[in-house]
Amino acid sequence: MIEFELPDFSEITETGQRLLLEKTVKHNGIWRIHKSDPDNIFPSDPHGDRVDEPEKLNLYNGFVYSLPDKIHVRTLPNKAMKYIYNQLMKCKEVEITSKLTANRNLITYL
Repeated sequence: MIEFELPDFSEITETGQRLLLEKTVKHNGIWRIHKSDPDNIFPSDPHGDRVDEPEKLNLYNGFVYSLPDKIHVRTLPNKAMKYIYNQLMKCKEVEITSKLTANRNLITYL
């Protein structure tokens, strides 16, 4: 399992790197990505579960869905998705990195 806080979008560069700021005031959720998730595979496999709100994140296109109704409520900016992608590709969870690599053609933000 990987868990990270998505910083304020102004702290992320267009390449998905985080600026080194002295203080972080805002964030855009704490997201958790599991190697294997017991819930049904919605919106995608793999996907993110927001810890601090009832939301799911499609890791291929950045769509955020509200729960339990599974309605598309917003799309994360490309630079935020690049940040998430960079965090995931640095992890040692082969199941997650291999799925993203194998399905790279589905990723809309790279």
